[in-house]
Amino acid sequence: MKQSRRKKLQTSNNKRAYVSAAARLERLPVTWLTWRIVILSGLAWFTEALSIGSLGASLPALKATMGLTPSDVGLLVAGQTLGVAFGLIPAGRLADKFGRKKVLVGGIIFYSAFTFLCGFATSFQSLLLIRFLAGIGMGSIFPLPYAIVCEFVRKMHRTMFNGFMDACLSVGYLLAPLLGFLVFPSFSQDVSWRIFFMLASAPILYAGIVYKFLPESPRWLERNGRLKEADAILTMMERGAEKTLGHALPPPVEPPVYAAAPTSSQPVSGVFGSRLIGRTIARTISATGVFFMFYVVMSYMPTIFVAGGNKFATSLLFTAMIIAVSVPGKLFNGWFGEKFGRRAAYVVFMGIAAGGALLFAAAGSIFGAVGFACIMSFFGLGAFPSLKMSMVEQYPTAFRTTGAATIEALARLFGGVVGSYAMPLLLHTYGVGVSFVTIAVVALIGVVTELTFTIETKGKTLEELEGDMQRGAAAFAKPARSASRQAV
Repeated sequence: MKQSRRKKLQTSNNKRAYVSAAARLERLPVTWLTWRIVILSGLAWFTEALSIGSLGASLPALKATMGLTPSDVGLLVAGQTLGVAFGLIPAGRLADKFGRKKVLVGGIIFYSAFTFLCGFATSFQSLLLIRFLAGIGMGSIFPLPYAIVCEFVRKMHRTMFNGFMDACLSVGYLLAPLLGFLVFPSFSQDVSWRIFFMLASAPILYAGIVYKFLPESPRWLERNGRLKEADAILTMMERGAEKTLGHALPPPVEPPVYAAAPTSSQPVSGVFGSRLIGRTIARTISATGVFFMFYVVMSYMPTIFVAGGNKFATSLLFTAMIIAVSVPGKLFNGWFGEKFGRRAAYVVFMGIAAGGALLFAAAGSIFGAVGFACIMSFFGLGAFPSLKMSMVEQYPTAFRTTGAATIEALARLFGGVVGSYAMPLLLHTYGVGVSFVTIAVVALIGVVTELTFTIETKGKTLEELEGDMQRGAAAFAKPARSASRQAV
């Protein structure tokens, strides 16, 4: 009897002593385990980028062997992007329901399998269908790495680490034209693109590495009542930090947070609810400007250079050079966004990128065109780290990946599907000048939206940002007792 009462008392004490994941994570220094999580997440983007970039690198060969019209090319690029948009929102909901890690592993396997099957396509129609299905798997990956890192690292490091991860994405995109430079001249045109797609399916091997070595988000586990699992991961991280430091960590202190933001049983309705719909719309407009520029650089630069009289292999090298410039751009943006804020990073980077697009429209030589395209890449593609981090910072843990996936799906729909389909028609009908002026205008619309309608998320914990959603004006709200500090 006494022993039973003692166990109940001990259990009660343990519940009251529970410390939130936020309090424990925010005091951890950067360790090798932190870098392991960041590197594994970044490599997930790297491997995916190879599969996505395989289409743009293959387009000149596909045009020659299948006799594709400008409309066919637009449909092929738009079809893959439409698949990405279709895959994003369901994957976001699945990640909020079943965990970030499971959806990440499943998505890698899914898109890699269909990328491999592209090599067996017998017609334009079959290739269009397979790329659409591959795109669904790709869509399931996109919002997860930055959501994972956002939930693992301290508030002052989130955007810098995302800059590193997004640089991994650019390196993956860079690999596609470089691999094409080796493959396409080595085989006949009707065979080379098939071999290329099969090689681009290699990321399927990476799924096992992610499954074995990437931990689940403690914040997600905690929100879903799996406290023992969250505690095990946090304890492992704390022990690693103490080993690195050579001394014990300071005791965790619950941060002053605001009343928890209300969650919805239907995450999509929460994203478009009265408190968050303004954020969702504004972020979608901002993201559309970046994604439109991204898809033009990734999918149409080889075609534009070939149309300008350059050899296919030379055009692939120019494209690889342009994409390579985005790597330091993303690293710089990660630092800039952490130093000056996410809004400032977007406005400065996309403003300069819009100027690069206007200069590209007026370029009189191939070297000028490559140089101005590099400006677009450094600042336009380089704008992603701060943008993506602000996307996941907009929403509570309960539907964070759903919210970020919704923004990305809509931005890819408008900037990727509509923009990708329209771009070859614009190029064919009006030429490079009008086409790139259009890109600049869309980018500047994003800049105006960012200046006028978005909020700054720099320097706050995710829990504080959740409180902002509840109170509306965090700067003037009084801290409320955190639900995580109460008995659980």
